[in-house]
Amino acid sequence: SSGINAEWPLRPGALGSSASEITVNSIHLLPRNTEQFVVCNRTNTVSIMNMQGQIVRSFSSGKRQGGDFVCCTLSPRGEWIYCVGEDHVLYCFSVSTGKLERTLTVHEKEVIGISHHPHQNLIATFSEDGSLKLWKP
Repeated sequence: SSGINAEWPLRPGALGSSASEITVNSIHLLPRNTEQFVVCNRTNTVSIMNMQGQIVRSFSSGKRQGGDFVCCTLSPRGEWIYCVGEDHVLYCFSVSTGKLERTLTVHEKEVIGISHHPHQNLIATFSEDGSLKLWKP
C-alpha cells in the first residue's frame, strides 16, 4: 500500500532559511540509514534530517553571500555529500566526520544539476551554458 509515512511543514528558520518560504531543491535518502535523509535548499547549509523532522547534522559552505547550495547528490554508499553552490563551486563533505574535505570550481555559469554514478567514483555536473562535465572527486 502507498501513503505518506511522515510530513513536516517547512517554516521560516527551518533548515537555515530566514525567507518566508523555503525552497527545497532536492531530498536524498541515506543508503545506509533509511531513517535519515539529506535536504538541500537554497541556503549555505545542507542538512541530514531524521524521520521525526529533526536536524541530525548540518554541513555549510561557510560563505555568508554567494555560497548558497543549488543542488546536491550523495555517493552510492552515502559516505559523501556533494553540493554545488551558486558560486559554481563543488563542495565535498564527509558524512562521518562532518568536515568539508574538498572544493572545486566546476563551471563558469550557474550549475543546474549534479549526479553521482551508481558504481564508480564519478560525478556529472551540468550548467545553464549547456555544458556537462564529468569529475573524479
